[in-house]
Amino acid sequence: MKKILFIVAVALVALTACQKGQVKETVYSVDEVFVQGDSLVGDTISVEGMCLHLCKHGGRKAFLRSSDQGEFIRANAVAFESFAPECVNNKVRVRGVLRAMEVPVEVKEAEESHEEGEEACSVCSTVKKFYIDADSYQIILPEK
Repeated sequence: MKKILFIVAVALVALTACQKGQVKETVYSVDEVFVQGDSLVGDTISVEGMCLHLCKHGGRKAFLRSSDQGEFIRANAVAFESFAPECVNNKVRVRGVLRAMEVPVEVKEAEESHEEGEEACSVCSTVKKFYIDADSYQIILPEK
């Protein structure tokens, strides 16, 4: 009887392990984050983009972009020391919690979007930017 229970237990563990391996996480592009970002804020997500730059002060911030002219997202190294220098000019996948912040737009730029004499409103004088508090990252090397 003990042998049968042991075999059943091992089979259940094996089935559970196989099912967990089949879960596929959604990987967002930087552009997709800017489209769907409001609904993703506070969630742990994976974002993939070309690493344009690492912060000079220890590589704790990486800047990712999906396309040449698109928005960029800043990834902060939170659960690890820093991003590797090899990230620059390579595609990088970052996993972490998505956060949002509002950044003031220069007054001249905000005023240009209004009629002459009309004051720039608070909505037009700020833009929403997203950043990710990263718990891990992976450099995606091009296939040969």
